[in-house]
Amino acid sequence: MSQINHTNDSSGINGTRLLGLILIPAGILMLPVPFLFEVSTDPEKIGMVGGGSLLVGIIMISIYSGTLIDFDENKFKEYQSILWFKIGEWQDLPKIENAELILHSFRSINTPNGITPTFSRDVTIYKCVLLYKGSKFLALDFAKEKDAIAALEEIKKSLGI
Repeated sequence: MSQINHTNDSSGINGTRLLGLILIPAGILMLPVPFLFEVSTDPEKIGMVGGGSLLVGIIMISIYSGTLIDFDENKFKEYQSILWFKIGEWQDLPKIENAELILHSFRSINTPNGITPTFSRDVTIYKCVLLYKGSKFLALDFAKEKDAIAALEEIKKSLGI
C-alpha cells in the first residue's frame, strides 16, 4: 500500500492550536477547585466550565489540514481533520509527469499593532511540486529539507518517475 499523508504544519502553534493548548491546562486546573477550596460557586458550574474548557481545547488542537495521496488507487484528497477524522472528497490523480523540489524563501514580519512585539524572521519553505501538463498540480510544503527530500523520493518511487 503506497500512500503519502502530508499534514499542513505551517500553522505551528499559532491561532487555534495555541488557544487549545491554553484551554486544556486551564480546564485541568479548574476541575479540582471545588474539592480543594471552599468556594461559593456551585461545584457543577465549575465542573461544566472546566470540562467545557478541556473539551473545547481538545477539539481546537485536533484541527488541521492535509493532503492524502493513494498511489495504488491513483486518487488523492485534500482534507480538514477535526478530532482526527479526515473530512474531504477523494479525487482522481492525473498522470503526474514529474516531481520537483523548490525552495521558497521570504521574510516574515508581524504587523505592528501597538500591543504585541513586532517580530521578523527569514523563512524557507521546501516544496515538493507535482507537475501535470507542465504546470503545478499539487504542492506539499515542508519546514525541513530532509523531510521534503524523503517525501520527494517516496513520490518519485511510487509514481515510477
